[in-house]
Amino acid sequence: MSLTKTSVLLALSLCSFFSNAQKFSLGLKAGVQGTYTNFNDQRDTLKSGVAPGFSFGGLIIFPMKKEYSFIAEGGYSKQGRRWEYTPNKDKWTSTYSFWEMSMALNKSFRLKIKEYINSNWYVNVRPNVNYWINGKGTMVPYTGRNQSYTMVFDQGTGYSYTKIHVNNENRWLYGINLGIGTTFTTLKNQKVFAELRMTWGQTYLGRRHSESLGGTQGINEEMSLKCNLKKLNFSVGYLFKRDYPKGKFGNRIQNVI
Repeated sequence: MSLTKTSVLLALSLCSFFSNAQKFSLGLKAGVQGTYTNFNDQRDTLKSGVAPGFSFGGLIIFPMKKEYSFIAEGGYSKQGRRWEYTPNKDKWTSTYSFWEMSMALNKSFRLKIKEYINSNWYVNVRPNVNYWINGKGTMVPYTGRNQSYTMVFDQGTGYSYTKIHVNNENRWLYGINLGIGTTFTTLKNQKVFAELRMTWGQTYLGRRHSESLGGTQGINEEMSLKCNLKKLNFSVGYLFKRDYPKGKFGNRIQNVI
């Protein structure tokens, strides 16, 4: 099935789901994160560090039975890679931009702090999807002279000192999220939440020789994209609960469509 047909079916399914939902919560969130690069076949030559980043986006939550809820999220994230080619001590730093999406089934538990504070803690497991937008970075060779670059996708090899050409890459990256968090009611129908989430990337960014930097000799072994990203994110956000009378929200959706 094509991506277009899949998107249409998903949109129709979501509209049908929304039209039958009277209770839901809308929220905004932002967080900081660190990303570690996992090189599966070059552990001895490519030494990874942690690349700092951030994320922000929105979410919608639909309550279900027995303290379960369905969550859909979307947003923007800044991730990256830091690594060193140990034979000659060349250092690399890359920063990547992604559109990020995920869905989860959330399980909540009562968290008793004080009688007048309504709070819960929760856990979830979810699939994660990233779309790779662009990237840039810096190379510091053993001579100590910095060389900055931007990334160019699917344009063949080039000979610019300031551009890394990327081919046979995976723009769609898939992973698994494991999260634990807590929520606190602040005002009527409003909550704040904090969450610690680990994303275990499953998709390689590309192939071992997907990157090329023109004009720089002897660095092919340093530029492998046969790796995936492991991320730890801490985020906070705010939720606004909505409760429409039965049928009212469905009528609004139908009028919009």
